[in-house]
Amino acid sequence: MEDIYVGGNNTPRNTFAENPEDIYISQQGYRRQQNIEQPLPEDYYGYDGGNQLPDDEPPKKKPKKRKSKIRHTIKAIFLILVLLAGMGTALIYQTFSKVNYNETGHGNNVYLDRSKLMQSDKVKNILLIGVDRRNEDENSRSDTMLLLSINTETKKILLTSFMRDSYVHIPGHKDSRLNAACTWGGAQLVMDTIEYNFNIKIDNYMLIDFTIFESVVDGLDGIEVEVTEKEAEYMRDAVHLSDIEAGESVELDGEEALWYCRIRKLDSDFMRTKRQRKIMTAIIDKCAKTNPLKMYKILSSVIDEVETDMSAVKLTGIAINGLLRYLHYDIDQGSVPKEDTWKNATINGQAVLSIDLGENIDYLKEFIYEQ
Repeated sequence: MEDIYVGGNNTPRNTFAENPEDIYISQQGYRRQQNIEQPLPEDYYGYDGGNQLPDDEPPKKKPKKRKSKIRHTIKAIFLILVLLAGMGTALIYQTFSKVNYNETGHGNNVYLDRSKLMQSDKVKNILLIGVDRRNEDENSRSDTMLLLSINTETKKILLTSFMRDSYVHIPGHKDSRLNAACTWGGAQLVMDTIEYNFNIKIDNYMLIDFTIFESVVDGLDGIEVEVTEKEAEYMRDAVHLSDIEAGESVELDGEEALWYCRIRKLDSDFMRTKRQRKIMTAIIDKCAKTNPLKMYKILSSVIDEVETDMSAVKLTGIAINGLLRYLHYDIDQGSVPKEDTWKNATINGQAVLSIDLGENIDYLKEFIYEQ
């Protein structure tokens, strides 16, 4: 069908008819035209030379449905993430509610003014006290005193071992080895003693059994640490773990990691605590690469074996920050007393470490607070 124009003039089809009664019929239908003298622009219909004339009103643009759909999709994803985060937080809180919470486990240190201790709102100090429950009296064996410091300003995790044979003053008692504090007064006296002698504020504590290392490492499907030839030989001969080999990156399962931490007679207490820090560092590194769901399962399996003065709410906050931030911090290690600030001594029949307290206070200030 060809276009037909009915009117008094030979008006081209790309102009309006001069007579309002004129009719232009095209393949798309007919339109009664308005009496407008000016020609239409070539691109009026969206393409040159279009056959269809406009309605009385200019065509409306179609709504941008695609952008609207994208906005709705983003909102939906955001809501889903919020719901998942809420569910995850609830699960973590429910798990931490099973911890052995000792609300009165950390009272005020009555032996000093805590406001004068080294402290910062950017640093959180948590004392990990490791006991070996192969001995029924858990207070009698405080084998590990490891200060875990989280510095959010420098984005570092600092692991500081306090040597158990350090000869210090036990507040309210007498001078003795540091680990005697756990025997005489549990976690509270250990914290009081470290604050008293080293002038550093301890915010919280966690008392754990060594066997937790085994469960955690197995849950992570093993960890990798450097094992020296002497250490490997000792574990093969003394502990009868025949598969242990020396190397820079040796994979250990839970039992092997536990015995690696327990090596005592091979060298010195400094090396023993260094091995413990190596295991802790390897666990943190492996956790950073582990699926959060798997981490949750590991946590659920060991949390009831932990004693702490931190509530479930506080632990949940630390755990969430750990997943999002802390596990990606750099890790530094140290020990007290530091090198060249101690000497072996025998006092009251005890083999102890006689240490320079002032030098070690300065060391902690620089190492943890970078001041």
